[in-house]
Amino acid sequence: MTEIQRGYKVKIYPNKEQEQKFLKTVGACRFVYNHFLERKKTAYIEEQKNITYKMLSKELTKLRKETDWLQCVQFQPLQQSLRNLDVAYNKFFRKQSKFPTFHTKYGKQSFRKVTGWSIDKNKINIGRELSVRFRGEFPVKRQGTLTISRDAVGDWYASTIGIEQIKPPRLKKEGIGLDFGLNHIVITSEGEKYENPHVLKELLKRVQSESKTLSRTMKGGKNRGKRRLVLAKTHRKIERVRINGLHHISKAIVDKNHAMIAVEDLAVQNMMKNQKLSRSIADVSWGELLRQITYKQQWRGGSVAKIGRFFPSSKTCSSCNFVLSTLPLSEREWTCPRCEVTHDRDVNAAKVILKQAGEQLGVERKALVTASAGTKLSSMKHEYAQG
Repeated sequence: MTEIQRGYKVKIYPNKEQEQKFLKTVGACRFVYNHFLERKKTAYIEEQKNITYKMLSKELTKLRKETDWLQCVQFQPLQQSLRNLDVAYNKFFRKQSKFPTFHTKYGKQSFRKVTGWSIDKNKINIGRELSVRFRGEFPVKRQGTLTISRDAVGDWYASTIGIEQIKPPRLKKEGIGLDFGLNHIVITSEGEKYENPHVLKELLKRVQSESKTLSRTMKGGKNRGKRRLVLAKTHRKIERVRINGLHHISKAIVDKNHAMIAVEDLAVQNMMKNQKLSRSIADVSWGELLRQITYKQQWRGGSVAKIGRFFPSSKTCSSCNFVLSTLPLSEREWTCPRCEVTHDRDVNAAKVILKQAGEQLGVERKALVTASAGTKLSSMKHEYAQG
């Protein structure tokens, strides 16, 4: 049996009173985040020092006692908001992300609770006299942090991480190579091709029409809120259809039970700079698909190997390793001038990716064995010198 971490997200149904409590908590968390972000910025500019989380936590306790409306909100979500700020601030100085920005009421609305919540049948007990109905699958025993969030449409969700024990299947010895594309989202080294659903392309005219209607409404009016809700529902539909399709494709690939899945290390952010292809690349969601394949493969006890993004997989012959000097994107089939084998461009690339990943892993294992043998030999020499 293997322990895995699985994320759970269910829709919750708060009544009007409970929803008001949620909105107050979200607003209080946003206020705390912005207040102490300004505090940290001012201290760094004027005094050239960083205020630690421990110091800010003491100030938060004092601020809550002095502010009446903050006392009506649970302290733990406020503390978690402060911790989020500390993490974002430290990531900036490690050059892992941009400088944290102030939160607005039009951004993501959520708050977190680490302890003090439980599951009772079809209800989540979040605090005193705050029990909310939910629909879906949720871990009975509390495992991780509970996150309450609200989407752009106005629906509320609860999410957490649970630990499960599963029995991994027996894996095949051979691996499989994957090549990503726009016409076909995935092409395997076995010749299978998975169609790109083009979700955004199918609903693009509706999005453009609804966006145009929204732009014509008066700011602050009732019609603007209605049109914004219609547009938000369309975007949510696009997101759900896309994610559902990616889950089906990733499951179909991982269910083949290959011990290794070889892929190319794609620089999706750099590809998005191409103005002609940026919309299509964003719609196909290669990064999300690779993320799903990676964690599902790990659940089964397999591995995902990545080859270099600059390796000429499309121009290399999978039979004799001959490399073409040029290969236009419009040519979907080509014949190797050395061995005269005709290749499907994408299937050949998947085969080359698998072959290169196998050679790469072979070199790494050989280096690891050599290093281990060298360490053992040096240890024997040291023992001999000591003796």
